[in-house]
Amino acid sequence: MFSGLILGLGLALSACGGNSNTNQQAASVSLMSGPPPAAPADSVASLPEPRNNYSIKRTATTFTLTSRGFAGGVTTLLPNQTTVQFSDVSVNLLIGDKSKTIPAATLNSIIELYIAFFNRVPDANGLAYWIDQSKAGMSSDTMANNFYAAAIIYSSVTNYSSTMSNADFVKVIYKNVLGRNEVDAQGLNYWTAALEKPAGTPGAETRGTLIRTIVGTAHNFKGDPQYGWVADLLDNKVAVGTYFAVQQGLNYLTDVDSITNGVAIAAAVTPTDINAAKNRIGVNDPTFDLRISAPAPRVLMKTSMGDIIIELNPSKAPITSANFLRYVDVGFYSNKIFHRVISNFMIQGGGFTPDFVQASTYPPIKLEVNTGLSNLRGTIAMARTNVLDSATSQFFINVVDNVGLDTNAGGYAVFGQVVSGMEVVDKIKGVPTSTRGAFADVPVSTITILSVERTN
Repeated sequence: MFSGLILGLGLALSACGGNSNTNQQAASVSLMSGPPPAAPADSVASLPEPRNNYSIKRTATTFTLTSRGFAGGVTTLLPNQTTVQFSDVSVNLLIGDKSKTIPAATLNSIIELYIAFFNRVPDANGLAYWIDQSKAGMSSDTMANNFYAAAIIYSSVTNYSSTMSNADFVKVIYKNVLGRNEVDAQGLNYWTAALEKPAGTPGAETRGTLIRTIVGTAHNFKGDPQYGWVADLLDNKVAVGTYFAVQQGLNYLTDVDSITNGVAIAAAVTPTDINAAKNRIGVNDPTFDLRISAPAPRVLMKTSMGDIIIELNPSKAPITSANFLRYVDVGFYSNKIFHRVISNFMIQGGGFTPDFVQASTYPPIKLEVNTGLSNLRGTIAMARTNVLDSATSQFFINVVDNVGLDTNAGGYAVFGQVVSGMEVVDKIKGVPTSTRGAFADVPVSTITILSVERTN
């Protein structure tokens, strides 16, 4: 596929630093080898059916594939399975998150290079490679020149060649970028003059950078009564490219399919419509969008006094959230109790059985404070000893705002929020308590945690 072809060339140029015949030959061999190196086998989930036989859904930690067949069935991917290969396409499950690691304008400009040089939509794997190059410091001009170098190697597909005149080069740009089969004399003279200027002089362009310049100029006509359709066409091609490569994360399985289908999809875009192009892509999973972040993990805590749903915040408290979920996933909290209840403070549990036997735990974790989370009413935080990095399994739910706990004695790590069942928490905080041996504030009637399980 062309992304892989470009990738191979980019590697060859960056490694060798030149444009000699030897480099061109090495690049050509790499180009013909196809897409980027295959993902490790254990990261690929292979299914012998087409993409449309499944719907894909993102969970808090992975993805699920639901069969649309008569028998149904749900396949839950392992966290390390980041590619799904169907019989017709593969899906890069990481591209949505990766696309958000660069500015949106930069992402769009990379997609526009595919349109300008190849008049096709990008595939997810190739786009991922160029995102990484951008993050590593590759300039837009260098990237454009790499695209041009790939384009001239495959001139039979792209219509660009190293021997074509500057005028013919500009005409191809007008067709690919502007959707125009003819070039006005003024525009032709202006752009060919830019190509003929010595490097480093004002207004000088290379064949790679000129395309970027013309793309930028095209956007300036947005809303223009005569040429506004040019900007609309380019915007629509970017939208379809984003839908194909980023939202759906698609790659065709062969170079031929990637080129042929990528060009056909772009050709179906008009200044006023992208539906025909989406129909050409043919993915029937409209709610699937890899740009949507993973939902925050939620757990259902069943207690003898009712159910509580808690949403964790791993983005701000990754260590503490992961620790809590580790206990959840092994069923640790089943048949534990709330052993400490203070009606104007908090309710604490997760460490003792009903007969006050303290359960064995994993090693303690590092205290995670100053994260932007505060001990407000309804939040869940980790209990600990006077030693800062001593939290294991015990947690508490704040029943009032306890902002002092954010800093007192080093602070207490908040990692989530009750999103349903706060009335159950309030029932628990109101129960009678007494002293039991060395323990104070123990509920007179045992309040049992029946289970804690993930809900997403």
